[in-house]
Amino acid sequence: MRSVTVRAPVNIAVIKYWGKLDENLIIPLNDSISGTLSIDDMCAHTTVACSDQFTDDRMWLNGEEVDISANKRLVNCLKQ
Repeated sequence: MRSVTVRAPVNIAVIKYWGKLDENLIIPLNDSISGTLSIDDMCAHTTVACSDQFTDDRMWLNGEEVDISANKRLVNCLKQ
């Protein structure tokens, strides 16, 4: 089994685009403004593990396992 853990800063959208101008190219309908917090103040902490022995994809959020099968975007990301 291999695993890696990363920390990433939190990004807060002040004005977030609503919808997409082009769904296939993922072009936003409107511009957005956001700010990124210092990693010393707040961050996302993520660990990913992979192994030939794993039989399916699983995910835990805040210590509880969540069903990822309904999240098409996440499933596509994991397949890549």
